[in-house]
Amino acid sequence: MALLKTIADVKKYISVNKNIDFASVEPYILQADRKFIKTIIGDLLYDDYDTTTPTGIELKVYELLREASANLCWFLYLPLAQVQVSDSGIAVAQGEHFKGAEWWQIRDLRRSFLDAGFMALDEALRIMESDEASFSPWETTEGYTVFKELFVKHTDTFNRWFYISNSRRTFLALRPYMLESHHEYFTSKLNDATIATIQLAVSDNAKKVLKFLQAAQTNYTVAKVVKSGSFELTASGIYQKMEEFPGYKVEKLSVDQLSELKQDRLVAGEEFYKKAIAIIEANPTDFADYVKKTTAQFVKPFDTKSTVSF
Repeated sequence: MALLKTIADVKKYISVNKNIDFASVEPYILQADRKFIKTIIGDLLYDDYDTTTPTGIELKVYELLREASANLCWFLYLPLAQVQVSDSGIAVAQGEHFKGAEWWQIRDLRRSFLDAGFMALDEALRIMESDEASFSPWETTEGYTVFKELFVKHTDTFNRWFYISNSRRTFLALRPYMLESHHEYFTSKLNDATIATIQLAVSDNAKKVLKFLQAAQTNYTVAKVVKSGSFELTASGIYQKMEEFPGYKVEKLSVDQLSELKQDRLVAGEEFYKKAIAIIEANPTDFADYVKKTTAQFVKPFDTKSTVSF
């Protein structure tokens, strides 16, 4: 079971030598689908695409997923493509009219295939987000990228307040930290009814509050992931770490820069949160269920690089 079933399927999306044996790359197609695609779209939708050819908007997503599969399988296959494995051992192919590629050429090719595969996958997810009803099996999976319980429900919203290359894969990986920030900062101060009012955002004031809380949630989430080790933080944004491609994003921030970034995002989150609370308290008619706390406490931590800091 795979999105690509023949070498002709692979050649539709990437340029490869006509003499490539499909049996050589098939294991990597299965690996790519299992690691990068099934985890995102879920088994039900994947199995549908494996057995039937869709139409309409689903066909666009199907083609993008096949494009992602082709590029990502080649990303996984390239290291082995340079060698021959047999009972006699591992050897490097050589010939009179060609020689093996240099390590940096293989690295650049792998990066190119990885980028192309992820671009196709992110575009597929963008389309799925825009028309959820057409992809109903997806909504029940862990890979669902629209987070109903949060203020920040879509990739585009997070990307507005902190750059993540508009990557839905990165957005999905950020979910645990978003949930943590949601309960630490928001459900502890806002009751469920008030949160529901803000999420529905019917009134103009509720829309303003939602915008400020989306900004706060984004910044609190970034502050949490700074030292998690699961992401690459660079001057240009957050990127999900690639185990198969260490150092994929270069120019990492230093320890001091990370500490400054964490503190800066906490302060930014606090300021946005204060603006939201000010609107809520000034408009009791729009937020009838809001219960004002005895004291509004906004924790402003200071990163002293010690075990505990306040």
